[in-house]
Amino acid sequence: MRGRSYSPSPPRAYSRRGRSPSPRGRYGGGRGRDLPTSLLVRNLRHDCRPEDLRRPFEQFGALKDIYLPRDYYTGEPRGFGFVQYSDPHDAAEAKHHMDGRVFLGRELTVVFAEENRKKPVDMRARERPRGRVGDRRRSPPRYSRSPRHSRSPPPRQSRSPPPRHARSRSHSRDYYSPPKRRHHSRSVSPQERRYSQEKSYSRSRSRSQTPNRGQSRSPARIQSRSPRRSRSLNHDDYPKEVNGVNFLDRMVPGRLLLLIVTTVHYASGAFVGINIGTDVSNMPSAPDVVAILKANQITHVRLYDADAHMLKALADSGIEVMVGVTNEEILGIGESASKAAAWINQNVAAYLPSTNITAIAVGSEVLTTIPNVVPVLVPAMNYLHKALVASNLNFQVKVSTPQAMDVIPRPFPPSTATFNSSWDSTIYQILQFLKNTNSYYMLNAYPYFGYTSGNGIFPLDYALFRSLPPVKQIVDPNTLSHYDSMFDAMVDAAYYSINALNMLSGPIVVTETGWPWLGGANEPDATADNAKTFNNNMIQRVRNDSGPPSQPNFPINTYIYEMFNEDKRPGPVSEKNWGLFFINGSSVYTFSLGTSSRVTGNNSDFCIAKPNADPGKLQVGLNWACGQGGANCSVIQEGQPCYLPNTYQNHASYAYNDYYQRMHAAGATCDFDGTATTTTVNPSYGSCKFSGSSTITTNSTAGFTPSVAPGPVTPQGGSGTTNLQVLRIQFVISSMFLALVLL
Repeated sequence: MRGRSYSPSPPRAYSRRGRSPSPRGRYGGGRGRDLPTSLLVRNLRHDCRPEDLRRPFEQFGALKDIYLPRDYYTGEPRGFGFVQYSDPHDAAEAKHHMDGRVFLGRELTVVFAEENRKKPVDMRARERPRGRVGDRRRSPPRYSRSPRHSRSPPPRQSRSPPPRHARSRSHSRDYYSPPKRRHHSRSVSPQERRYSQEKSYSRSRSRSQTPNRGQSRSPARIQSRSPRRSRSLNHDDYPKEVNGVNFLDRMVPGRLLLLIVTTVHYASGAFVGINIGTDVSNMPSAPDVVAILKANQITHVRLYDADAHMLKALADSGIEVMVGVTNEEILGIGESASKAAAWINQNVAAYLPSTNITAIAVGSEVLTTIPNVVPVLVPAMNYLHKALVASNLNFQVKVSTPQAMDVIPRPFPPSTATFNSSWDSTIYQILQFLKNTNSYYMLNAYPYFGYTSGNGIFPLDYALFRSLPPVKQIVDPNTLSHYDSMFDAMVDAAYYSINALNMLSGPIVVTETGWPWLGGANEPDATADNAKTFNNNMIQRVRNDSGPPSQPNFPINTYIYEMFNEDKRPGPVSEKNWGLFFINGSSVYTFSLGTSSRVTGNNSDFCIAKPNADPGKLQVGLNWACGQGGANCSVIQEGQPCYLPNTYQNHASYAYNDYYQRMHAAGATCDFDGTATTTTVNPSYGSCKFSGSSTITTNSTAGFTPSVAPGPVTPQGGSGTTNLQVLRIQFVISSMFLALVLL
């Protein structure tokens, strides 16, 4: 989340970088006409066209010719081509820069063509003529591409240190803003024209079939699922699991295997976890934080770093932990396997199995917050996974990287959503890594930003999971799927974007979502009531164990942002007020963690003076509450209902409580230099009525009360829960057996 203002930068692959000196010395310094001018480019996609190659290669100099050979007998592309320059020095520089670059999801190999090889124009003359009589085969499919392709910049580029506040939410969500106009025109393909005539609601941006973002796409989402024999960019780079789940890959088809893995993964039901940020004044101690987590039955947490105190405090708690690699650490880990191994040994292996670490989040929204680190993001994930394999922890701990919704420029309608073409290559590598390591995609999805940046296009109730009347229900015009919430639409947009890259979708975990409960004058939707509504409804939605319309069998495990208000964070008022709890352990507002327990917004309803408090300190506290604190002290004046008994304790109790009730939602505590305490007993008497919030009941019959976070808790265990788990396990075993029998 936390990357707030992002303007997509132009694709680096086609930016005109400063020309580095050509490596001319390696050719012996002969005359220009004796140097080679033709390059052999290998590992091209079979649907690559000459115009696709022209733009990245012509930045190094004038081109004479581009030729892509085809098989003499079949007419099929052969996966390589020739690029000829007018100037041999331009050819040398192009070879230097383009060899090893990523193009259309492939890593290119660029070498000089042999001197005695015929020129492209000569080779073209040998091509077997193809006509209606001589060749009955259909020509390979052509894809209309936008000139804007995405490639990862080479590791030779210098990298500046990442910014200090990289973990930040992005304000520029532009959830429903129109797509940016492309800089190059593209003629409409016959297929696109046909669909535009058939469906009036077809969008100008249809779905893509390859990792290239600019291909012609149709709203019908006709995708090729046939396997390709191409040498993928990263099949050799990412180690596949050698046992366990991938052992079944040799026997079970991919989709069936994914279904089995997902069924096992979600057998115990979807969970709602919480993020723990530490930009907090007076941050509670690690043991106190864990006590709050236990008291509120929070079973999953995400840490933004590998804080040793928190990891130790979480030991033997039963809480599943997602530990974070900070954005600042990615650069070093991505360039050194030994640093990655050291990080795993120090921050993961050292705490297992006592601390239940189950995932590593590599950075936070790296693509949209620190693009200079993008080239080493996937290598860092790869090194960390290899270190886990070496420690035999790769089945216990999964590696992924959270990304913002900003990588999907137009998430609605979900069926036409695609990733930003600038990041296609990197996202494709990430998805391939997740597939090969049986991990999952991490998404930061904030309906708050989607709603506030939507300029009223969608109703607030849609963002808050509230029911909509039939005339206002949100429907995808292409799939006719109904979306009950913006949250579901965002998650589905990510699924469709993954499928647009011809990648098989695994589960998506929402690593951040939430709603700020306090905002500035220009943030009217950041209110405690909206935050309470959003989080309670979101918890109920996740707990129903279903997925979005396109993936109903994939429940949406979710982490709420966040545990405490990070008041030290820069930005507007809302940026500092996302927390569910105050630092004393009381909750900001009432929220339900499940079907049987409820956390109250004020566990101790009244703030009163301690009976044996020092009168001098009580007078100081009373004066502060009635003065700077803004308490209403008129009722404790002579002749008013709360004047008698005329004692410091009585007057201070009323003033303390009035201040506390007014300011508790903003973080006020009941302390007053140790002279105050909280109580659930109403101190009102006669006509003197103390203001106070009503106590909210709970269905739980027992509770555990830590010293810092009093509150009711649902008892663990129970025969009903045990029977449910047994039934789920039996269902998983039955599903796996049935799948193998069907084969």
